[in-house]
Amino acid sequence: MVADNTIKFLSSDVPKSKTSGYRDFLEIDLNNEDENDELKSFFRFVNKILDIDNLVVLAGSGTSLTFNKLPIPPAPPVAPIAPSMWHLWESCRVADLKLFGFVLSATKYDTLQSLKATDGTAMPDIELLLSLCDSALAVGALSDTRVDQVTRFLEKAKKIILDKTNFTDLIQEQADWVSHDKFIRAVGRRSAQQQRLKLFTTNYDLAFEHAASNTGFVVIDGFEYSNPSYFNPMWFNYDIVNRGQSLNNEGAYLPNVFQLYKMHGSVDWRKINGRIRKTSADSKNGEPVFIYPSSSKYQTSYDSPYLDMMSSFLEAVKKPRTGVLCLGFGFNDKHINNALTMALRTNPEFMLMVATKDPFNDAGSFNSGIRELLRSAINHGDGRIAILDSTFEQFSSLLPERRSKSPEDDLFKLFEKLAENVK
Repeated sequence: MVADNTIKFLSSDVPKSKTSGYRDFLEIDLNNEDENDELKSFFRFVNKILDIDNLVVLAGSGTSLTFNKLPIPPAPPVAPIAPSMWHLWESCRVADLKLFGFVLSATKYDTLQSLKATDGTAMPDIELLLSLCDSALAVGALSDTRVDQVTRFLEKAKKIILDKTNFTDLIQEQADWVSHDKFIRAVGRRSAQQQRLKLFTTNYDLAFEHAASNTGFVVIDGFEYSNPSYFNPMWFNYDIVNRGQSLNNEGAYLPNVFQLYKMHGSVDWRKINGRIRKTSADSKNGEPVFIYPSSSKYQTSYDSPYLDMMSSFLEAVKKPRTGVLCLGFGFNDKHINNALTMALRTNPEFMLMVATKDPFNDAGSFNSGIRELLRSAINHGDGRIAILDSTFEQFSSLLPERRSKSPEDDLFKLFEKLAENVK
């Protein structure tokens, strides 16, 4: 990113350079009102996606990192609320320095990590380390002592990852929820003629559930509305109506409903007696249900409930007039990448907008192959694709709230006016 409040936007609307013949991104300073005309291309594209019949959101870890506010100097640095992959590495390291060193040695991490720092040391990558742990145990070439060390580390790492991603109760200020709340209000309310919003996320945390509660939305997440609440994918086929507001027996669809698919599990899911149950996030009952970051997640994703989530994603992107908003997602999940690239190749009515941090940075974490594919397609005039370099906070602030006023809104405004007169 060029500046704290600068975004970059690229689509086929951006003209080609006369010198290079390639389209290059627009740099837009959101603090400069005189440059807001350059946002027209962004608004044209995002409005097309919001108007599309089948709207799908794919949210990655970048949507949760927006909770990490940088302190204003000279205030001291503070620990992040939402952990990045580097923070998870560091948390696993400091939890047991001696055990961490044994595991690095047992998995030959320093040798197998191809990315090196300037001093020649291996770069930290918690996903690679956990993958090497899985591989080492699967090959069976470790001594009994090493097997015990790696197994203990894996169990500790899983617990740390769950604990660190269970952070939503730590967010006390309502102002910190502005981005998530604004996003849910802007994209969640759909007309009865459109499909419900389908929000897929690879995050374990409860940020979107919390935002739905803040904004009065009902979440259909595949769990029964009972206590105890067990996972049942048939619930994604159901909807909610208000028969009291209907003039016939069919009922009136509630406007504030969306479907939530947690593709890698959740901090409040537990496997108890062979069934997936929703519990409190700090529950000690049962076995946690989540796919921890490692290469084995592709194999694990073929088990229920992950298979049900992925199947729904595959079906969603195949439908005609489908738009996908990829937010805070670095395209480092092969099974998801394959679904999206296949949709671009085979679905002529498919639209894709990517909004994440540093998607144009060759040295960043954004998948280089996907970046080259998308930029090449845009350069050749594919009007279905757009890329935005922005944080989730910046993207949410730009989203237009286009909901038409209802009679209830007018009554609420009238009530506020009367209340002010009374005061």
